[in-house]
Amino acid sequence: MLATFVGIYLLGRVNRRPMLLVGQAGTVTALLLVAVVSLVVPEGTTRALLVLALTVTFLAFQQGATSPVTWLMLAEIFPLKMRGFAFGIASLTLWATNFAVGLTFPVLVAELGIAATFGVFVVVGVVAIAFVARFVPETRGRSLESLESELRARYS
Repeated sequence: MLATFVGIYLLGRVNRRPMLLVGQAGTVTALLLVAVVSLVVPEGTTRALLVLALTVTFLAFQQGATSPVTWLMLAEIFPLKMRGFAFGIASLTLWATNFAVGLTFPVLVAELGIAATFGVFVVVGVVAIAFVARFVPETRGRSLESLESELRARYS
């Protein structure tokens, strides 16, 4: 919960796109380290504590950067004429994806093991970083109209 407050505080003080990239890089790094720890450290208290610390690190980046920026940017990037509808579809997609991850996680762990499961999530995270780096514009300090014009020109 504290990370969320930090993230909301940062939204008004730092650019959104770098904050999103840092958040995603932090989450991917934490997931990668969970995979590595699961492969290298023998089962026991040390491994459990390391995975717990990395889970908290993941949550700090997710709740302190990635989530606040994502929800704010969703409200900013869609054209005014369809903003409400598009935001609704984006929200549905995010929640459906969250549901799918929660539903498939135990199955993936049972079939692939912890390290490979987290490896899959790392790959998805790297793709997300590449997507943001390539396609997501900076929105801080820009009017919704100028963003709409830029996105329309870029992707038309």
